[in-house]
Amino acid sequence: MIPVTPIEGQRILINADLIEEVESILDTIIVLANGRRLFVTDTPTEIVERIRNLRASVLAYADDILERRPGVVVPFPAEARA
Repeated sequence: MIPVTPIEGQRILINADLIEEVESILDTIIVLANGRRLFVTDTPTEIVERIRNLRASVLAYADDILERRPGVVVPFPAEARA
Protein backbone atom coordinates (compact mmCIF):
# COMPACT_ATOMS: atom_id res chain seq x y z
CA MET A 1 0.00 0.00 0.00
CA ILE A 2 1.22 3.50 -0.79
CA PRO A 3 -0.11 6.83 0.48
CA VAL A 4 -1.71 9.29 -1.96
CA THR A 5 -3.70 12.47 -1.40
CA PRO A 6 -6.96 12.79 -3.34
CA ILE A 7 -7.82 16.29 -4.49
CA GLU A 8 -10.80 16.22 -2.09
CA GLY A 9 -8.42 16.12 0.85
CA GLN A 10 -7.43 13.43 3.32
CA ARG A 11 -4.55 11.05 2.56
CA ILE A 12 -5.47 7.43 1.79
CA LEU A 13 -3.57 4.20 1.12
CA ILE A 14 -3.98 2.37 -2.17
CA ASN A 15 -2.73 -1.01 -3.34
CA ALA A 16 0.21 -0.25 -5.65
CA ASP A 17 -0.31 -3.57 -7.47
CA LEU A 18 -3.71 -2.37 -8.71
CA ILE A 19 -2.33 0.73 -10.46
CA GLU A 20 -2.56 0.34 -14.23
CA GLU A 21 -1.40 3.81 -15.20
CA VAL A 22 -0.66 7.27 -13.90
CA GLU A 23 -1.69 10.17 -16.13
CA SER A 24 -0.64 13.77 -15.77
CA ILE A 25 -2.65 16.26 -17.76
CA LEU A 26 -3.73 19.14 -15.53
CA ASP A 27 -4.07 16.93 -12.47
CA THR A 28 -2.47 13.60 -11.70
CA ILE A 29 -4.89 10.74 -12.36
CA ILE A 30 -4.29 7.21 -11.09
CA VAL A 31 -6.17 4.56 -13.08
CA LEU A 32 -6.75 1.34 -11.15
CA ALA A 33 -7.28 -2.17 -12.55
CA ASN A 34 -11.03 -1.96 -11.91
CA GLY A 35 -11.28 1.21 -14.03
CA ARG A 36 -11.64 3.57 -11.08
CA ARG A 37 -9.87 6.91 -11.53
CA LEU A 38 -8.39 8.79 -8.59
CA PHE A 39 -7.53 12.47 -8.99
CA VAL A 40 -4.62 13.18 -6.63
CA THR A 41 -2.36 16.07 -5.66
CA ASP A 42 0.76 13.87 -5.79
CA THR A 43 3.01 14.05 -8.86
CA PRO A 44 3.66 10.97 -11.01
CA THR A 45 7.30 11.09 -9.89
CA GLU A 46 6.27 10.94 -6.22
CA ILE A 47 3.93 8.01 -6.90
CA VAL A 48 6.62 6.06 -8.77
CA GLU A 49 9.14 6.72 -5.99
CA ARG A 50 6.71 5.42 -3.36
CA ILE A 51 6.09 2.26 -5.40
CA ARG A 52 9.85 1.80 -5.85
CA ASN A 53 10.43 2.19 -2.09
CA LEU A 54 7.64 -0.25 -1.30
CA ARG A 55 8.94 -2.93 -3.65
CA ALA A 56 12.54 -2.45 -2.50
CA SER A 57 11.49 -2.91 1.14
CA VAL A 58 9.60 -6.12 0.24
CA LEU A 59 12.65 -7.50 -1.58
CA ALA A 60 14.98 -6.54 1.28
CA TYR A 61 12.68 -8.28 3.77
CA ALA A 62 12.49 -11.40 1.58
CA ASP A 63 16.29 -11.45 1.29
CA ASP A 64 16.58 -11.29 5.09
CA ILE A 65 14.25 -14.28 5.40
CA LEU A 66 16.15 -16.30 2.78
CA GLU A 67 19.48 -15.57 4.47
CA ARG A 68 17.95 -16.53 7.82
CA ARG A 69 18.69 -13.10 9.25
CA PRO A 70 16.10 -11.52 11.49
CA GLY A 71 13.76 -9.73 9.12
CA VAL A 72 13.71 -5.98 9.48
CA VAL A 73 10.74 -4.06 8.16
CA VAL A 74 12.02 -1.07 6.22
CA PRO A 75 9.77 1.92 6.93
CA PHE A 76 8.64 4.41 4.34
CA PRO A 77 10.49 7.72 4.37
CA ALA A 78 9.10 10.16 6.92
CA GLU A 79 7.40 12.18 4.16
CA ALA A 80 5.16 9.25 3.29
CA ARG A 81 3.88 8.94 6.85
CA ALA A 82 2.59 12.50 7.05
